[in-house]
Amino acid sequence: MQMIHTIVAAALSLGLAGAAFPQDGLPPLQTFGGASYITGGIGLDESTAIKSVEKDFTLSLLFAQTKRGEYLSDVKVSIKDKAGKSVLEAVSDGPMLLARLPAGAYTVSAEYDGKTRTRTVRVEGKGVTRAGFVWQPTAKATME
Repeated sequence: MQMIHTIVAAALSLGLAGAAFPQDGLPPLQTFGGASYITGGIGLDESTAIKSVEKDFTLSLLFAQTKRGEYLSDVKVSIKDKAGKSVLEAVSDGPMLLARLPAGAYTVSAEYDGKTRTRTVRVEGKGVTRAGFVWQPTAKATME
């Protein structure tokens, strides 16, 4: 009888421990100040996992390069509220960044290869606000 209790206890603890780990392929949730975010999207598993949780966030950013249609990583992202206070600072681990921000207007700056793109976005109380940032390839990148 003790053996059954031990097996049941072990199974329950494994089940509960699994809930503490991120979903397969999903990057870890990170925080900056009061904002939480995930970033990544490299590979099919990770991009699919991020897309599956997009509805749980209020802002979705996508980073790409024209001409060759490549998605980008290592994009420096800065998000400021309308008062100019920094609410999120991060470097993307892939072409996608999802953030949970309160409703309001924000200025999003994204820097890649020394070039900055800035957009004003309005996060609503419901749904996901999406914004894309696109860069032209540098002469060096087109030669590779």
